Amino acid sequence: MSMGTKPWYKAKPDLLDKETKSLDNVGISYELDSHLDSQNILKINLVIESTNPAFNLAGLVEPIRLEAIYPDNYPYFRPEVIAPDLDLPRHQNPFGKQLCLLPRPSQHWEPEWTLADLLKEQLSKVLSKGAIIDPGILAADPDEQAEPASDYYETSPHPILFDSSPYDHIETPTKELNFLGKFSVGIPGQTRFPSRMAVLESYDSSGHLTYQLPNNLKKHFPISFNGLLLRLKKRPPHGNASQDYQWLKKLVGAQNTVTSLNRQPKQIGQDLYLNCIVGLNFPEEIEPGKYGLGWLFLVVTTTMVQHPNSSKKKPARIPLEEAYYYKVARLSTEDLQIRVPKLAALPQKKVAMVGLGALGAPVALELARNQVGQLRIMDFDVVEPATTVRWPLGLAASGLFKTEAIKSFIDEHYPRTDTITYNHRIGGIRGVVRSESEKVRTEQQIMDDLLTEADLLFDATAEPGINHYLSSLARDRSIPYVSMYATPGAWGGLVMRVVPGKTEGCWMCLQYHKWTNRHLIPVKDNSGDIQAAGCGDLTFTGASFDLQNVALTGVRLVITTLLSGVDGGYPDTDWDVGILKLMDGEATVIAPTWETQSLVKHPDCPYCKDE
Repeated sequence: MSMGTKPWYKAKPDLLDKETKSLDNVGISYELDSHLDSQNILKINLVIESTNPAFNLAGLVEPIRLEAIYPDNYPYFRPEVIAPDLDLPRHQNPFGKQLCLLPRPSQHWEPEWTLADLLKEQLSKVLSKGAIIDPGILAADPDEQAEPASDYYETSPHPILFDSSPYDHIETPTKELNFLGKFSVGIPGQTRFPSRMAVLESYDSSGHLTYQLPNNLKKHFPISFNGLLLRLKKRPPHGNASQDYQWLKKLVGAQNTVTSLNRQPKQIGQDLYLNCIVGLNFPEEIEPGKYGLGWLFLVVTTTMVQHPNSSKKKPARIPLEEAYYYKVARLSTEDLQIRVPKLAALPQKKVAMVGLGALGAPVALELARNQVGQLRIMDFDVVEPATTVRWPLGLAASGLFKTEAIKSFIDEHYPRTDTITYNHRIGGIRGVVRSESEKVRTEQQIMDDLLTEADLLFDATAEPGINHYLSSLARDRSIPYVSMYATPGAWGGLVMRVVPGKTEGCWMCLQYHKWTNRHLIPVKDNSGDIQAAGCGDLTFTGASFDLQNVALTGVRLVITTLLSGVDGGYPDTDWDVGILKLMDGEATVIAPTWETQSLVKHPDCPYCKDE
């Protein structure tokens, strides 16, 4: 075995020597586990006497037996410490018996420490705090965090997608087992278990529909299977899916709530059958000292396998039953918004946007990702393969209208945003029609549809003529207007807004200011305009990662404008115009630099000079 593949304690014996000497120095008796050494894993079995002066173990009579298992990349990461004889109500895994000596993030472990240092510093604290169950004391401790019971179960690496909100209200169960309702789960085709799954529909105990998975997600889960939702008075006791399945069957047999857990087995793959799926709901800690409801799904399958001792010409096949626990990947509105609390009012907003190029398309996706309620998107172009080097979607979208590609992606990935498309080229000439049935809507009618009841108009066309037109429409309708563009070479860019009743100037005022103050014009690459083969229009050079600086600042300006004045919302800016600089005049890359200012009236602006 080369030095690079040896376990750390064999590659660096001095490090192991440091560990053992530190244990000797604090009077801990220990022995190295030879069984795991054969797997190149270091495990040390330890005994700490209750009278050891290096530890504050007052009140304990018996010695503490511990097991320490070291990670492959020690000392960069901490050892795991198990206390098999302890049964602490907190700060200990109830099944594996691991002690929570440090918070989970790796920065809480110092590579200079040894196991002895860790135990000397933390063991007495864990023994003391791990015995506290008083809710008031736990809630008042800023260092405490919730310890949800469902987090301690050995689960599938894949979750079940489930909106649990219809059932997440506290009701103290009066029985050990309570019937909550039924559900249908979807499974990918020709899958192997464990596999990801999604609840397609759920129903309460009276049979009323409580949830449906958005249609654009259902296509990923074509196989369906029915199951039960049960509320337990306390968590499943064993932490092992097979054992808890047997426990649950006995519990069901002793109750009159449901007759059976199993359903008609369904074949979901070659020699693979699904027997049972049960959603288990039980009390668990959601904040320090505060209890709510947790979820686990219990899944039971049967695989037909060849009998290993069969002597027949045709090998006998026997059923092998396996059980799995699944965590829940919650997807309610509340579960999504908890990570972006300042955007809670965004689902009530409607944004109209024009232009889905390298700047506009990322903005559309960001707005949908952050759950804007309705997004009305307008463009006339199709996705070209060559433009995908800086467009957010790749080659699979080639040939689609940009509006169609963006809507399809949003519908599938961010279905809470209602996306409406407009395939229209502003300023184009309508074709002459031959009959009444061929009539198409005028541009005025289309724009009226786009803007009616919109909370903001976002302009990513980067065309001054269209900017002029759209900003005028927004002004006439008293709709906030946000615009942006990037310069050739993606050396810089500009974002701006006009908020009726708040912004002093307008889009035209900014143009006059730019004519008299060159400082407001973003830096550009004078050779950055190009014409690709077969294309009748010029485009510009520039990479997506540079353009994103403009796009994301545009998103922030949209959000801050939409949520201005909303209690607890995203804070407003004190500026209206931002000029970005990514390169200096010598084409040297610099850190992104934004200069911002308020948009004031220009005395020559034909729209504002008389106001």
